[in-house]
Amino acid sequence: MALDIDDPKSGFRHCEVVLFINEEVTKNGGGPGFYLTFRSRPWKDIEDGLKSVVVDTQVPRSIKRACAWSALALGVRVAVRQREKQLRRVQQLHDQVEEHEAATWTLATDLQRLREERDEVVSELRSAKDNLKQVILERDMLQRRLVEFELSQRLLAHSRDADYPGTPPRALIIKENREALDTGFQDEQRAVSPKKAQMASLTDTLHGAEEFPASSV
Repeated sequence: MALDIDDPKSGFRHCEVVLFINEEVTKNGGGPGFYLTFRSRPWKDIEDGLKSVVVDTQVPRSIKRACAWSALALGVRVAVRQREKQLRRVQQLHDQVEEHEAATWTLATDLQRLREERDEVVSELRSAKDNLKQVILERDMLQRRLVEFELSQRLLAHSRDADYPGTPPRALIIKENREALDTGFQDEQRAVSPKKAQMASLTDTLHGAEEFPASSV
């Protein structure tokens, strides 16, 4: 018997077909030799083996027919083997597609998380900028109040000492204190200039973050 009815890799689904091929091989004087020799070989080798039998003038025609039936059965076997190989390849491609989709989803999730973190940082920087402005305004106001208070104290002291000889005129005291007030603010502005530079840098950072393009997922 050339073909085994119970062989799942033969490619045949009906035992009647297998029995018929075996009968034709046996009827023409053939045996399982040709089929067993080439059952694990590619079609190219099977066809070459059949050709060597067909062109051999010493081989009876009946044997050639028997080998042809075996080659037919081997062709079905090869087709099944190729189909299984293609199915495995399709499954591999399918798995790769799923892996790529999973990776794409992960990247999209990471991108969304980074965008949310960026927005949060921008909000914190904007809040810090507003708070810094408010602190500077309050500091300037308190400084002016302090200088004005010192001026009022000096004027009050002058009014008490006005009857004493050598006391500077009231107008001169006011002028001196106004000059001191202006000088104090100028010194403070020079001291604050590094802080202004920091605020400018903070503003640039906010602007850069707000202009960052939002990538679509």
